[in-house]
Amino acid sequence: MMENQHIITLANGIRIVHMQVKHSEIVHCGFMINVGSRDENADNNGVAHFIEHTVFKGTSKRKSHHILRRIENVGGELNAYTTREKTCYYASSLKQYAARSVDLLADITFNSIFPEKEIGKEKKVILEEIDMYEDSPDESIYDEFYTYIFEGHPLGYNILGDKNTVNALNRVKILDFIKAHYTADKLLLTIVGDLSKAEAENLGKRFVEKMNIPLADDSKRAVPIMQPRFAISKEKDFAQSHVIIGSRAYSSHDSRRFGLSLINNILGAGGMSARLNMEVREKNALVYNIGTHYSTYQDAGVFTIYFGADDKNVKRCMDIVYRELKKMRDIKLTDKQLKQAKIQLVGQMAQIVENNSMHAQHQARSVLDYGEIIGFKDYIKEIEKISASELMEISNEVFAPERVSSLVYEQEKS
Repeated sequence: MMENQHIITLANGIRIVHMQVKHSEIVHCGFMINVGSRDENADNNGVAHFIEHTVFKGTSKRKSHHILRRIENVGGELNAYTTREKTCYYASSLKQYAARSVDLLADITFNSIFPEKEIGKEKKVILEEIDMYEDSPDESIYDEFYTYIFEGHPLGYNILGDKNTVNALNRVKILDFIKAHYTADKLLLTIVGDLSKAEAENLGKRFVEKMNIPLADDSKRAVPIMQPRFAISKEKDFAQSHVIIGSRAYSSHDSRRFGLSLINNILGAGGMSARLNMEVREKNALVYNIGTHYSTYQDAGVFTIYFGADDKNVKRCMDIVYRELKKMRDIKLTDKQLKQAKIQLVGQMAQIVENNSMHAQHQARSVLDYGEIIGFKDYIKEIEKISASELMEISNEVFAPERVSSLVYEQEKS
């Protein structure tokens, strides 16, 4: 941990993760909660995301319009998001309004009242969001891929839920979910900006320490089992065909995740010069966009390749992708290629670290997942350890033909 980074534990068990950034006029703060759609069941799927929406609809001391204007009126930003394992409420404001931000975030996180009228209205909003999402095949195909690769497991749930589960949500289900999962061990406040440790701790004591919540969540997340390889095609009424190729990968606690992150950058996440972009788009002009993504979870991971293409070009694109995966399995990187790949990845990570809002969220996730702040220098050390042989071993496991699956949305035949 750097000298300007601290983990402070309040009397009620909630932790503050603080980093001082001197001479910055903006303070970024937020509550990160180690709960998401994987903590749901078939009956309440979508509740974590629904809560994220409805905390803004009123607390015991503020109405919705007071909440929405409280930060925006001073030029700040207030927002939230839900993932499969995390929920985050965050705000950015000028330093002199940091107390206002923490006060408001604590209020919506712990004191939201979820009025029945607002629940009914927000259902309509989220149903519209589901419709919009289903009209975006480049997004919805990922969720459907997850339903197959995590079949029968909550990691395969859609974060939004579906229309039936959203319509069935009510105030009791919301409050039951919060009581079970919004606990001190799964929740922390992150603060990044030009505030001292003492100032950050004082904000926590003023606005957070008085919150009386359970200390621990007694429920355990079920570990997903490996599913057989699949190759599924479906006709869809879209202007293009859309394709996901992918496989199960390493969890956030597996040391091999660093090597796979480097492979991810080499293949598709490293920008326009990534191998798949060069082969599929630049050389053959078959797609507008092709990219890779590596997502880690507590006990699992997923590596995916996505592209959209005209139906007549899909097979050729897939052949090129499989050829590039084979090259990763069979051909060891030269010393020069390995060094260049590491330089590129480290440089990209450095740009993320320079973004204080993203850094605030990163350090919060780090403490929730690992119990400590894994900083940029720690990351560099792990990347520098990676050998070309290790990358081949990882590629031969993750990209083994018998475990690489595919989901294709084919253009509807006229």
